[in-house]
Amino acid sequence: MDRLSAFNKYCSKNNLNIRFSIVREINFDYLFEVVSVIEQLMAKNSIQVVHGKGKKKHELQRYQEAFKEDALKMFKYTIYSDIAGDRNSFSKTDPDATFMHMKYDYYNHTNVFKPGYNVQVGSSDGYIRHVYVSSDVNDLRTYIPFMEGYHMAYGSYPYATPADAGYGSFDNYKYDKEHGIQLYMKYSGMRKEAEKKTTKNQFTRAQMNPNEEDKIICPANHEFILVDTRIERRGVYPREIEMYQNEHCEGCPFKSQCTKSKTGRTIQRCRELESYKKEVKENLSTEQGKKYMTQRSIWSEGIFGQIKEDNHYDKLRRRGISGVKLEILLVCIGHNLRRYHTRKLEFQKNNKIN
Repeated sequence: MDRLSAFNKYCSKNNLNIRFSIVREINFDYLFEVVSVIEQLMAKNSIQVVHGKGKKKHELQRYQEAFKEDALKMFKYTIYSDIAGDRNSFSKTDPDATFMHMKYDYYNHTNVFKPGYNVQVGSSDGYIRHVYVSSDVNDLRTYIPFMEGYHMAYGSYPYATPADAGYGSFDNYKYDKEHGIQLYMKYSGMRKEAEKKTTKNQFTRAQMNPNEEDKIICPANHEFILVDTRIERRGVYPREIEMYQNEHCEGCPFKSQCTKSKTGRTIQRCRELESYKKEVKENLSTEQGKKYMTQRSIWSEGIFGQIKEDNHYDKLRRRGISGVKLEILLVCIGHNLRRYHTRKLEFQKNNKIN
């Protein structure tokens, strides 16, 4: 720390037998210890603490105030870090909420980060079956807790969970396979893989998939060679990652369009994930898969549309995740009751029942 080094030089210059380690971890307790030593030194030398205009502060007082300010800032940051946990942000008015990128509001121009919660809803036949509220910004990490909550409520897992590309990941696919859930979740990049190969997109990773001979060939017709294999353990489930490298990039006329690497273009590959993606595409291409995705767009998006637009509920009234969960549950119960009575009235009308 520069300030500690400067203070050590000051002590050496003034023949003070004091020296603090700059190698030791700087934390709140250590800085407060430094402040305490400086205050004792000031008291020993009868140095008065002064404030205001026209009063010249002693150099020791300046160090004491600077270290105290650093200690208080570090204490505040430690509290903030504990509150945030594994999140990147939180709201001071609601520590459980995370700053998220909300949709654009044409009139209020609120295309900014605002504190909010991630609300996951599982629906079937227009009814809300299960709700999960979290502070996670990414939908990928909400799928497994959501399904665990569903299993706790119903004692079983659903046959299939059609969802958009925000949920497709290795961990979620692996979880589905372990619990007998059919793979119908799209994955990121699925639409790009379906695009026709052109001179513009031929260098993207989505267009460099293994061919029928299980080889990865670049647009210049050079084969990628396996150079390394490792086990990735950062997710919920460990997975094997293969690293491929192209040794013919030097001197290739397409290198500037393909890669900026000096050692050549590299590609990571997970064979197990590839098998899951293949199964997803096969399932979605069937008539049942198309039916699932059509129903999903009607039921799930329709439910949020009814709650937000028809019922004018577009903002949480409570703060704190426990209060928010209760509020969302009440809203969902209200939606199911309206759904039930609407269908009941339609049935009575169609069958002319009084």
